[in-house]
Amino acid sequence: MRAIKNLFVLVIIVAILGGAATVALRVARGKPSGVEEIKPGIVMVSSISSYVYAAKVGNKVILFDAGADPGGKTIDALLAWLHASRGDITDVFVTHGHGDHTAGIVGLGGVKIRMGAGDIALAERKVPPEALAGKAMTAAMSYPAVTATDPLTGSTTIEVSPDKDAKKVKAFAIPGHTPGSYAFLYDGVLFAGDAMVFKQGRLDPAIKLFDAHPDDNKAAIKQLQKQTENEEIDTICTGHGGCTPKGLGRNQLADLVARL
Repeated sequence: MRAIKNLFVLVIIVAILGGAATVALRVARGKPSGVEEIKPGIVMVSSISSYVYAAKVGNKVILFDAGADPGGKTIDALLAWLHASRGDITDVFVTHGHGDHTAGIVGLGGVKIRMGAGDIALAERKVPPEALAGKAMTAAMSYPAVTATDPLTGSTTIEVSPDKDAKKVKAFAIPGHTPGSYAFLYDGVLFAGDAMVFKQGRLDPAIKLFDAHPDDNKAAIKQLQKQTENEEIDTICTGHGGCTPKGLGRNQLADLVARL
């Protein structure tokens, strides 16, 4: 009887600690880090280790992922740096459908949500993340469902400014981490989402706890190198860990592929 009582007490303690951790995470996601400039006109910020990137395109702004905060405070921090407002955002390029990359979309009205078609059900919360850690995080954080306005299939190029020197985002399909994962190249910066992570000065594959298909993801990284072999890649920015040093993006991608 005492053993049962002790077990019951232990379960209650774990539940309380888990609840406290959940509350702490939900509060922390609304507290962005300091904004950092990747290059003129392109900036980044993070909360609970999830990065959001923004680029000023003329008088407009485009985002690469939208972060874990449904309140969009990470997005607002980027906009303040760029002297812009939410109404200036025209496009959100979503690297994949996990909630820590899509939650901030709910506060943005009238923008184009560009996301891999293979991740639409994931973003709409019709299917859960496949990795166990992803399931747990999604349940704890209660991420909102979001819907793509412009589903992506295959690799394509999207103009994001109408002038004669039109700025373009090149979208590369990299199914692996999720079925609809994408990498986006804009102005020499490659936004790779969770296909890879930057840590301890180098690129590594996706974090294993959150990656249900590591072999598929490694194959996608190799394919990304081939797809971008004729592109200028100055910097690579990841969903967790930030960006490679300026000028080392191409070399760090080659180093990662060599280690796979």
